[in-house]
Amino acid sequence: MNLASLARTGLFDPLLAVVFPSRCPACAAELASPSRGPLCEACWTALPVHVVPACPCGLPLPGAVTSACPRCRRGLTPFRAGASLGPFEGPLRTALHELKYRGRRRVAARLAEAMLRREDVRSLLDAGAVLVPVPLHPRRRRERGFNQAELLAAELGRRSGLTVAEVLVRRKDTAAQTGLSGAARRTNVAGAFAARGKGRVAGRVAVLVDDVFTTGATAMACARVLAAAGAAEVRVLTAARVV
Repeated sequence: MNLASLARTGLFDPLLAVVFPSRCPACAAELASPSRGPLCEACWTALPVHVVPACPCGLPLPGAVTSACPRCRRGLTPFRAGASLGPFEGPLRTALHELKYRGRRRVAARLAEAMLRREDVRSLLDAGAVLVPVPLHPRRRRERGFNQAELLAAELGRRSGLTVAEVLVRRKDTAAQTGLSGAARRTNVAGAFAARGKGRVAGRVAVLVDDVFTTGATAMACARVLAAAGAAEVRVLTAARVV
């Protein structure tokens, strides 16, 4: 019996769990369904999600604020709308680390499923919109072997029917953003992105896709490039957001 036959009979995961036992990186429980991704089903179910009202840009708002965040009130947000699955913590943080740093590509599919269960995420994905992943510099992409934003965009596109357009290119091999302040992040990505094939976004809603929204420096830099390329509107969709 081949692997496809085992999968159809439901025997693949039990066999895999016995032959190659592994544990969930989030809670250390034994994995009963290894083929469904690196986390156990309990942790997939427990992915943290946003439960408070959010600014149109996607930033969860404190209880006393009900309309817009300070950045949006000052007109400093270069995209029209944003959304994410949940805060960058717990099993969601673990899942994204497994995807980005350990190459566990099945994570992208599970996250896309979870994201599309949220109404605020679905509201960004108008018919005719185009999904635009945040690019890696070619050197870093060769080293990693993949771009996690592209994988996530591909899974979202497959489930929503929207086109994925790799319109953005990273023309500067910037330093990693991890550990940098907000101001340093903005300086780091200044002039780092450019657009190619502008006709693919001209006059259309462009939904920028990335794994994590931290300070917004990368998202804002990319949004400005997409707007300059003629996008009718730019929105931002990420799996997690640092809050």
